[in-house]
Amino acid sequence: MSIGLDRAMAGDDLRARFDAIQSLGLKVGAVGLIACLVGALIQPSAFFPAYLVGFLFWTGMSLGGIGLALLHHLTGGSWAVPLRRPFEAAGSLIVLMAIFFVPVLLGIRVLYIWTDPEVLAHHAEIAHKTPFLKIPFFTGRAVFYFVAWIVTAYMVDAWSRNQDRRADDGPSRRLHAVAGPLTVLMFLTASFAAFDWSMSLDPDWYSTIYGAMFIVGALLSSLALTTAVVIRFADHEPMKRFATADRLNDVGNLLLSFTMLWAYMSFSQYLIIWLGNISEEAVWYLRRTEGLWGAVALFLIAFQFFAPFFALLSRQNKRRAEWVLPVAVWIVAMRIMELAWLVLPARAVIGEPRFPWWSLPWVVASVAGIGGIWIAAFAWRLRSAPLIPLNDARVVAALEHTGEATA
Repeated sequence: MSIGLDRAMAGDDLRARFDAIQSLGLKVGAVGLIACLVGALIQPSAFFPAYLVGFLFWTGMSLGGIGLALLHHLTGGSWAVPLRRPFEAAGSLIVLMAIFFVPVLLGIRVLYIWTDPEVLAHHAEIAHKTPFLKIPFFTGRAVFYFVAWIVTAYMVDAWSRNQDRRADDGPSRRLHAVAGPLTVLMFLTASFAAFDWSMSLDPDWYSTIYGAMFIVGALLSSLALTTAVVIRFADHEPMKRFATADRLNDVGNLLLSFTMLWAYMSFSQYLIIWLGNISEEAVWYLRRTEGLWGAVALFLIAFQFFAPFFALLSRQNKRRAEWVLPVAVWIVAMRIMELAWLVLPARAVIGEPRFPWWSLPWVVASVAGIGGIWIAAFAWRLRSAPLIPLNDARVVAALEHTGEATA
């Protein structure tokens, strides 16, 4: 029993849609990156924090794709059959995000106050962290993260595609064997990257759960994006055959689970800091709850957690593409807002709340600029291989169980 190659390849109509997406993505990306260049030149203090929002968002999409692909190799099942190639395509673009990390390095002295000797001279709680917060060490760690991620993404993507051309299940067995250790590696490196790139914006504060929160948010947004892509392509073969109501229900359950896990971690961090009532720990929340940032925080509670939570509770709703699609898109949009809430208030002065309106256009430019190129490359990766994994014994067994595999 196997999945036929003709059933797994994109048809002419779907390839035409990929072409249109690539073309539009490149155009949007070019305009966005030109705007980013203008922002970096005329308003660097407002631009670089905004750029970091876009960079973290799309890097999270790639990291989430790698993690979700590894999850499928660990657990098996048919739930990810239409999603695994989008996971792999998203993960493979971590190479692209390594290139987009260069502007972060260029703006490091604008972004991170621990690079300012004057700040270190007057803040002992920041100065004692300087053995870890040094630009060469910061850069070296980033190189290590990207090397680890690129190697992992290559193994996940290349071995999966190699299985398409193999009659034996050697590549799939190797992926299953290494999925556990690679998941641990991804968790550790992504956690430390979140500490370095986002948490160190507030070097007078720390949270041990911060990295895990970033990872769950990345997994949730990546799953939401790939789900939206599959639903949008579900009227074309081969997605039409494999994007069934049962699988949509499974994915809806995962979206609900990750939403609840994100909320649990976020609330746990807040509760622990509130109960501790230590000024050095509370400062992080004070910066993000004063003025309009408080309204943003309430909006995230209501619409990043409660709205998708209640929308995904009903089994009937989770089986309907027209219901799951807007929920998935909404989750992606809320992730951008959450990252802006995490990044932009970092240098706020307590008692003098200011909302950085001047950063918002650059957030849009960075998300669009990086995202346009990312989406174009994503479409290119999707069309370069069968959209359904071939010759994977565990996938075929799962499809046989549902009566979908053919001889």
